[in-house]
Amino acid sequence: MQQTFYEEQLIKDKKYQNITKEHCKFIDCTFENCSFEDCRIMGCVFINCKFYNCNIISFTSKHSEVKNAAFEKCNLIGVHCWNDLLPVGRYAHSIDKFKACCMKYNSFIEMPFRKFDFSGNTIQESIFEKCDLQESNFQDCPLEATQFFQCDIRKADFRDAKGYEIDIPSNKIKQAKFSYPEVTGLLKSLEIIID
Repeated sequence: MQQTFYEEQLIKDKKYQNITKEHCKFIDCTFENCSFEDCRIMGCVFINCKFYNCNIISFTSKHSEVKNAAFEKCNLIGVHCWNDLLPVGRYAHSIDKFKACCMKYNSFIEMPFRKFDFSGNTIQESIFEKCDLQESNFQDCPLEATQFFQCDIRKADFRDAKGYEIDIPSNKIKQAKFSYPEVTGLLKSLEIIID
């Protein structure tokens, strides 16, 4: 099937609900003040696209990829397909930045986030599983009920972050930075009793 191409376009103030977009390629496009709710993409490609002040809710994908996307002031709710959007080869980055975003009920599985800057974002009730988060920055992030499982968080910075749930036995944690008193929450995963 032939792809539809969009290049260097500004897509602004659009609302999409319960639609499926198939076989489209977006290159250097900017999505501004757009809303995507219960949408699905199939066989689509997004390269160097920017999303500004967008709402992306319950988004799903199949056979699609995102490369070097930037999200600023976006609400990303119920996005569980991030790892399905990794570029071919799984070594290139699908996400270049999150800035001032609110992420809730997101799943990040087997994603490369080494040296990624998450500071300034709110991440709630989400999960990072089997991700490379070495030297990543989560400083001052509200991370309420956000879980880290089987991740590499060596040298990551969690100072002044709040609400995270890090499973000590399953994560690589050496030289990660934490602040007191929030760091005491790490002891929950050890199932010990503190009197």
